Amino acid sequence: MGMRYIEQIKSIVLLFLVLLSIVLTFSIWTYTPSLQVIEESQQVDQLVVGKKKELAEIIKPYRIIMREQNEWKGTIGSTTINDFVEMMTDWKFSDLIPVQNNMSDKKINEFIRANQRITLFFSEKVPVKVFHSIVPFSQDELPEMSFNKIILDWSKMNANKTLMVYFLSEESRTLYSTEVKMSDIYFQSTVLNTLKGLVAYQEIERSNGLSLYIPKDEIELVQYTYYIDEIHADTFRDILFYDPSIVRKNVENQDLVKYTDGMTLMTVDVKNRYLNYVNPSSESLVELPSSRLLLDSYEFVNEHGGFTGDYRLTSINNQKHVVEYQLYKQGFPVFSVDTTTRITTTWGENQLFRYKRPYFILDLDINSEKIQRKMTSGLQVIEFIQKNKQLQLDEVDDIILGYYLKPNDNDLLFTLEPSWFAVSQGSWKRITPEAIGGGNNGLE
Repeated sequence: MGMRYIEQIKSIVLLFLVLLSIVLTFSIWTYTPSLQVIEESQQVDQLVVGKKKELAEIIKPYRIIMREQNEWKGTIGSTTINDFVEMMTDWKFSDLIPVQNNMSDKKINEFIRANQRITLFFSEKVPVKVFHSIVPFSQDELPEMSFNKIILDWSKMNANKTLMVYFLSEESRTLYSTEVKMSDIYFQSTVLNTLKGLVAYQEIERSNGLSLYIPKDEIELVQYTYYIDEIHADTFRDILFYDPSIVRKNVENQDLVKYTDGMTLMTVDVKNRYLNYVNPSSESLVELPSSRLLLDSYEFVNEHGGFTGDYRLTSINNQKHVVEYQLYKQGFPVFSVDTTTRITTTWGENQLFRYKRPYFILDLDINSEKIQRKMTSGLQVIEFIQKNKQLQLDEVDDIILGYYLKPNDNDLLFTLEPSWFAVSQGSWKRITPEAIGGGNNGLE
């Protein structure tokens, strides 16, 4: 009798265990853990050293000239240029059409010289695929074409209410055209009205080469003295190195500091206030399209707010993967032999290879230190170059007004002296104001 009850109890216990196993298995299959939602405020903020900038602030012309009734007029500084570019961002270009190849210097000069034309000068070739982000085109697929001049032709505005726009590459000698629909009233009241502050210009024709365009009369510019601010090198360490916690800092001497994680190196020139970061493992020799190279460079610098001043595109080297941005102040380029006034990126294997830049910022100008300087006319500068044996006019790419940056007696001050500069193949030579009237060779 007792054995029978024992067998029944065993069966009941076994059934219970089987049911319990089924319940536990089902619970495991259907279990959803309660995950804590990470709020945005809990995420680590991206380190930045300045404000992020739009592409239109980085890619802009440095000069605009207009030809009307056989007379030249052009810009001084950036106020008019900024207004003109902002106006253009409201336009939309039609399809880009090839017009001419193998344009000679003579043909290019004649094309710009035609009446009722406005020409925008860019320091470096700009890929149309990138410019499309500033002023859109109607077509989806744009050619891998770059330009350094935009020419607007309004000679037939009344007839078809269309502004002809040409993109010229002096490097490849190619010309493309497109159109913008606009009324004559809009063109007169908006486009031409934006250019009402232009000053008299002069074309300097050369027997061998493209013409130069310079302000005709004397111009007054202000000499500035600026307080400088500095971005601490440790901030760039935290931005540039993959794991800043393992980076070693070595003070070589009072003028040189090095940061390294064993693979990458950042050198800080304390005396001249610039840094140079190198990641040797990412070096690449594969040529990149200009559009991709420029966008990669711009996005990298802009991501950490690296355009800490009025920096503008000034050079692209496809073969070496180098993109450079020139510092401007008060609308004029700033040059110096005492420090660097350029941001330079070299792109490698899908990432940055080299990054060189100043870590100072021109902060506040001292009002009491402003001095009005009367600049020599452009024609006098041309005469000086023609007489100077160290500089050949035919070898000059452009003659521009700019600022020469030099240290002050006070280590926290920089002085910006207005000067003329001769630019050739990406390098510059200062034409000193004192020398134009005679004395020494006048070049620095």
